[in-house]
Order: sequence, then structure tokens, then C-alpha cells
Amino acid sequence: MDIHAYPTEANTPVDLAEAQRIADHYLPTDAGISHLLTEFDAGFTVVAILPPPPGIDPHKPPHPPVIGGSVCVIDKPTGAISYWPTYPTAVVAEQYTQAMQFGRLVIEDSWPEDDGAEG
Repeated sequence: MDIHAYPTEANTPVDLAEAQRIADHYLPTDAGISHLLTEFDAGFTVVAILPPPPGIDPHKPPHPPVIGGSVCVIDKPTGAISYWPTYPTAVVAEQYTQAMQFGRLVIEDSWPEDDGAEG
């Protein structure tokens, strides 16, 4: 199965600061969502962290942080973003590296069009 990644206007090769900029620009940050980035050889995994539920002291959030339903990878050589199931970071990094090694990573020319259709 091919893994599709979508282009960004990244300064390459991507370092941690650039990966954070890409995540903040291209991935959701509404409703207080933040991103936890973890570096691996080929890129950075990005996990969405949801804010604490109402009534919880924001200075003492529940441990571990509330993980959202989104895991992405930012590719170091290109800055492209791919979307992954909510697997542990180490599993995503391993599968991403394998996809690269076996030529299954496809960097698209553009992001998919939103057709505006509702189901």
C-alpha cells in the first residue's frame, strides 16, 4: 500500500523548529489543540494533544495528556505531511521508514481538493 504525503512550503531539510512551524501552519490548532512532535531518522511524528476538559486545572492537566484522533508524519527531506492511524509513535515511525525504503511513499503535487459535498 502506498503512503501519500502532501507538500508544504518547508525550509528543507526539516529540523525540529521547522517541523513545529509546519505543524502549526498546516494542522488543526483550533479549540486549543497543540502538537507533540517526536523526531526519528526520517521525520517527525506529530500527535494532536487536546486541551484538558472543562473543570480541570489547565496548569495540572490529567496525565497522560489527552491524545486526539490524529497522527501525522512530517518528512525531513521534503517537509511533506502524511496522515496515519492512531498507532504509537514508534510504530508509525517504523512503518514510515519501511514505506520510504520500499518506495511506497508518494509525495503528491498538491493537497486533495475539498469538493464541498456533504454526506
